[in-house]
Amino acid sequence: MLTDKDLNNLPDNPNVSVAEAGKDTLLYLNKGTVDVPDWLIVGGQRNTPLSRKANTLDASHKTSGGWGSTVPGLKSWSIDYSGLQIMSDEALQMIDYCFINDKQVHVKIAYKNGSYRTGWAYITEYNDDNAHDAIGTVKITLEGNGPISELITTATIDKTTAAFSKAAAADAVFTISPSTAAVSTVKNGSTALTAGTDYSYSSGTLTIKQSYLDAQNNGDVVLAVTTDSTAFTLTVTVGA
Repeated sequence: MLTDKDLNNLPDNPNVSVAEAGKDTLLYLNKGTVDVPDWLIVGGQRNTPLSRKANTLDASHKTSGGWGSTVPGLKSWSIDYSGLQIMSDEALQMIDYCFINDKQVHVKIAYKNGSYRTGWAYITEYNDDNAHDAIGTVKITLEGNGPISELITTATIDKTTAAFSKAAAADAVFTISPSTAAVSTVKNGSTALTAGTDYSYSSGTLTIKQSYLDAQNNGDVVLAVTTDSTAFTLTVTVGA
């Protein structure tokens, strides 16, 4: 009999170029704020095709050799969502409210590897299908207002704890990946640290400055770091 260790050590295919399964692409709505989003998954999803296109502009002229010529014009995007009708689903309640009140929704299309796109959209169509011999479904059209973002990779951090000694004071340094990630705020409780004075951030390197840590009481200093894709909780243990 194979042991659990044997089974856990079965070989993995070294070719990681595997197609994405559509079932793993999910639609979320933001019920929080722009600065601190609270992404709520839309329940009962079956399909969330994202369409991006550009208008075609005719650039033909008399000396184009008898051939037509076009250039792309204004770009737009939309999502034609379809899913099950789940009356208790909070995200569907949000969609219904925003449709009735002409309010934009903050949407996120998330992929299995953690990357995602976000944008603002109006609900321009909301259809219920309630056939007597089938599950109730909904079809919703979300029309983008402005751009949908480029593909964003969820940020990661190399560690979430650090130690600081007042006797041998040194900056506490953390590395955020990818290096293009943006840090919007660093807070100690409700108090925001001042960029350039209390901390610095550049190209993936977050530095909590020794002058700030030296002024803190001994014990754990818990810092909430918000990036453009995620948030981290860092604990710096301050000692004598």
